[in-house]
Amino acid sequence: MKSFYLAVLGTAALFWSCTTRTTLEGPVAVRASGKGSQPATSVHANSPPETSAEVTAALHRIFADALSPVSQQHSFITGDFNGDGSADLAALVRPAASRLKMLNDPLANWTIQDATHAFFPPADQRVVFLPPKPKPQSAHANEILLVVIHGYGEEGWRSHDAQQAYLVRHAGSGPIEARRPPDHLEGAPASIKQSEVIFEPVPKPGFLFWTGSQYAWRSSATNW
Repeated sequence: MKSFYLAVLGTAALFWSCTTRTTLEGPVAVRASGKGSQPATSVHANSPPETSAEVTAALHRIFADALSPVSQQHSFITGDFNGDGSADLAALVRPAASRLKMLNDPLANWTIQDATHAFFPPADQRVVFLPPKPKPQSAHANEILLVVIHGYGEEGWRSHDAQQAYLVRHAGSGPIEARRPPDHLEGAPASIKQSEVIFEPVPKPGFLFWTGSQYAWRSSATNW
């Protein structure tokens, strides 16, 4: 009789074990949300035409009253200049003489750079020696600067979260245009294929492009 009860208990334990294992190892249904189940779509840099009032508002949002737009035609443009899919703003500006200390503050939330000081390592050398670190740049009274505000998300440079800005010295005095880059541009990152350059047709044709860390100037023999 004892053997009979042991056999019954053993059979019941085996049945419970199989049932539990089947339940634990079975497929788990996961309900994917409509938002998470869709692949991410790229953000295009296309944005509605900018107005001078919008440009002034964007400058004031970042620089307060330290900069003023240059009063001339074709002094501001939009385009995807750093190739991240969000619309950027480029505008010719003049610094306010009374706010130079604020602009040149080393802790400011923007970068002042010289478009002619970009370093490009030689493509045919395996060992590259970096040049000395350039001196910090400063804005000066009455000089024309090119300000570039990198866009953020779908709103681009109009977004209040668009805070990354560059003040570029020796970038020309305009007018400026947004153009597709040349077919081959030495020293440019791979993102140049999805971005645009800031072209200046006069007095000497040339353009600025994003290197991945700053804007660099290149002269152009032809107006492509």
